[in-house]
Parts: sequence; structure tokens; C-alpha cells
Amino acid sequence: MPTVPNDLSRRGPRHFEFPRRLTTLPRIAGTILVATVLAFSGCKRHSTQTQSEPAKEKEKAAEPAHAPSVKADREKKSAERIVYAVWYDVPINSLAKRRAGKDELTAAHNRLPLGTMVRVTHIANGKSVIVRITDRGITDRHSTIDLCKEAAKQLDMLGEGSARVRIEVLPDDKVPNAVPNSKATTAQP
Repeated sequence: MPTVPNDLSRRGPRHFEFPRRLTTLPRIAGTILVATVLAFSGCKRHSTQTQSEPAKEKEKAAEPAHAPSVKADREKKSAERIVYAVWYDVPINSLAKRRAGKDELTAAHNRLPLGTMVRVTHIANGKSVIVRITDRGITDRHSTIDLCKEAAKQLDMLGEGSARVRIEVLPDDKVPNAVPNSKATTAQP
């Protein structure tokens, strides 16, 4: 008995490609839609309502002038911290010694700007020294500040090797005998 050709056998391989094209089209459209939304989400719409100058002045007048600012509180918190300190013997001809003044004590800190004056207070005995940050590269992962040997001697931490200290960043006007733009803060060849 002769067989009737099946309708599916005539379609061949194109029958299976057609539905696959239908599924990739929504994926492409969805990808384009998401990319467009992300691109336009970064755009800022300009406000149509502008505030007049007298209204701005009223807002400024309504704020209390004597209230401490949030920025000042943050600076105070970041300027005084309790950390671990270690000491190292700074060679006399090193760059760190040349950056400091003649009788200044030096320290290394990875984040404070070079030339910053810091008061370091030993937590256990209450002794304190003022040091200038002249170096980087603290290798001990548990310590935050490396003090020169002379500063460690004044804090009585030579035998300990490391100690908990309070560091307080000093503004230029609170540093005794400090000259902000002295030649001692720059390296000499």
C-alpha cells in the first residue's frame, strides 16, 4: 500500500528554525529595552520650579548658626582614633628624617597626608608625643602607625614592641613651634 507523504517531512530543517527565531526576537527586544532604561536612568530631569533668592535667604536664616555641623563632627571623629602602634629605627640619612625638622619626631602612616602633625598618646600609661608623618609603607597589618624609636622611647613602648595608642590629628595652629611652609617638610637631595 502506498504511503501518503507526511506533511512534516516536507518542511525539512526550516520547521525547527522558525520557533527558535521567535524565541530570540523577544530576548533581543528585552535586552534593548533594559539597555535603554539603564541609559536614561542616569539622565537628570531639570526642575521647572526654581527657588527665588529671598526664599533661599529665609532658609539660611532659619538654620541655627550656633549648631555644630555634621561635617565638623565627622572631622573630629576621624581626627581622633584608638589604634595599634609599632616602632621602627629610622636611619639618620633616610628620606623620612630629611622631611622632618631638626628635633622633630617622625612616624609613618599609610593614609594621613605627609607632613601632618599627630599627637600620639599611649593608652596604658597616658604619655604622649607629637610626631610628623613623613613616611608610608606600614607592613604590619595590625598596626596603623609606625613611630620612630625616639618617640617610642618617650612613650615607654620600646620593650613592648607595639601598643594601643590614641592618635589625634593636630591642625597647624595647635602645633607648638610649627612652621607650616618650612624647608624641613620637603625632601632635600
